Amino acid sequence: MLKEFSIEGKVAIVTGAARGIGKGIAVTLAEAGADIVAVDRATEENEQTASEVQDLGRRCLAITTDVTKEDQVQRMVSQAISKLG
Repeated sequence: MLKEFSIEGKVAIVTGAARGIGKGIAVTLAEAGADIVAVDRATEENEQTASEVQDLGRRCLAITTDVTKEDQVQRMVSQAISKLG
């Protein structure tokens, strides 16, 4: 399936990336060629997800964000654009 689903050179913002489905999505998108912005409130677990994505040869920016707070989401998006384009 991943051969048919290439997102090489794209950047994906994944919320809830520290564990469970969010982590699985982040890793799968990285396997499909995307660089990842891993977003979660759990800093240490989110850094682990970033490390796993980087081990796949993709860039990954882990950002601690509470997505219920608009100012934090705006800051996260600005950081993502600044660092990953």
